[in-house]
Amino acid sequence: MSIGERIRFFRRRKGLTQAELGEAMGFAGKSTNVRVAQYEWNRREPKRDVIEQFAEIFDVAPEAIQSPEIDTKIGFMHTLFQMEDLYGLTVTVLDGYICLKQDINHPKYNKEVADDLRAWYVMKNKLTTGSISKDDYDEWRYKYPMLREDAGSKEGYYYNQNSGVQPPAMEVRDNTAIYSESDVVKILQFYKDQLMEKTNDK
Repeated sequence: MSIGERIRFFRRRKGLTQAELGEAMGFAGKSTNVRVAQYEWNRREPKRDVIEQFAEIFDVAPEAIQSPEIDTKIGFMHTLFQMEDLYGLTVTVLDGYICLKQDINHPKYNKEVADDLRAWYVMKNKLTTGSISKDDYDEWRYKYPMLREDAGSKEGYYYNQNSGVQPPAMEVRDNTAIYSESDVVKILQFYKDQLMEKTNDK
């Protein structure tokens, strides 16, 4: 989510109208709701002090509103929280290890994201088993999604749909698809880049 979308999300979570939020922020006159709308639609970028004021009203951390930076531990955690809001990706424990899971019963479960993760899982498995080289793996990742559509016809990148060979099954427990945390930073960066592209297109 963009900063504007997060402001709108937390405003609605708090049960406030744009006008009520504007008044709480101290925006003067008849333009209270207009200024809030400008922030929510990313036509106006809030400075740090404004973000902190929003956060105080919403009773959240400022990092929950601003675009998280995965280079910091706090930013990394808030990126994970946004992944939960957007795609139902949440935390669990599997065999004593902390893992991420995509709950198929979550209202924000997204099959397209599940397919993307499965494609990544297949490629990672090919790398681990030596079916492809690290260079092949990196080429697939760094050109993604350029290789997604034609990957089915390239044995080196995905699996041959005509050969009858299916990709390794992703583990599912209690109606949840389970992913290890080893490469989670990379996928978070990928979806963060996608979110930034959507924000820039507005």
